Amino acid sequence: MNTEEDEFRRIEREALRLWAAQTDEDDDTQVYAKPWQGLTWEDMPEEYAGDSNFLSGARWAEARLKERNT
Repeated sequence: MNTEEDEFRRIEREALRLWAAQTDEDDDTQVYAKPWQGLTWEDMPEEYAGDSNFLSGARWAEARLKERNT
């Protein structure tokens, strides 16, 4: 190899080393998970307030969603 090729390979190795060091250092990424917010009585439509089937279904759906999202 000639000097120009040696210099090119040296620069290429250095660039790869710097790139790898830059990507490895990004380990401070934090995952933010919102706390689970369940349904409140205010979330339930008034017209279904006395319907036990609707309320049971709403609670069932809430439980499935909580399983998937927490």
